[in-house]
Amino acid sequence: MKKFVFIVIAILFSSTKNAQETKKNVVKINSLLLISNIYDVQYERVLNDRSTIQLGFGIGRTNNYDLNDFQELYLDFFGKTLNNPRDTHHRKEIISVNFDYRHYLRNHKAPKGFYIGPGIQYMKYKERLSALELESNGHSDNEELYTEQIKQRDLELYNVRALLGYQFLVAQNISINPYAGPSFVFGDTDESFEREDENLTGFGLNFGVGIGLVF
Repeated sequence: MKKFVFIVIAILFSSTKNAQETKKNVVKINSLLLISNIYDVQYERVLNDRSTIQLGFGIGRTNNYDLNDFQELYLDFFGKTLNNPRDTHHRKEIISVNFDYRHYLRNHKAPKGFYIGPGIQYMKYKERLSALELESNGHSDNEELYTEQIKQRDLELYNVRALLGYQFLVAQNISINPYAGPSFVFGDTDESFEREDENLTGFGLNFGVGIGLVF
């Protein structure tokens, strides 16, 4: 009986040790995007000692009222400004999906250490600006007259990127993953958005700090 108990304990210890040594999954959230009320969750899966793939999904919404830079935003989106706007409101909604490949460099085994790799991200934006605009000659009994102005545009963007980062494993179970890299963005707008000089192609910078669990 004692021999049997010893064998069972040895098997359990061996299984636990192997599980600790072969952590192949990381689930994390981009902590920097939380500032903008965007929840971006990433799942990374180890393929071998040097390679992983990562899938991600993000969703968020922001609501800003009485903006100081409303005229600048409106001009940037629609090529014109409003006449003394008030009760301004800017709402933005975003959904994103991404796929990334990571190649880990020498000295560490994935998912720990320096890595570099390509990725692609799909983003769908919906932006809505509204305000009350003062009519140019709108006075009735010495009262100013305002009309409501609402503009909305939908954007679908593709973000092709190359990321360089380092994934720290704290106590073997916590991931801290800062990263950054250049990207090329292209896409189009909804048909209801009419502005001929709108340019949706350009270069950008991706960066973030992922924090999560390793198992």
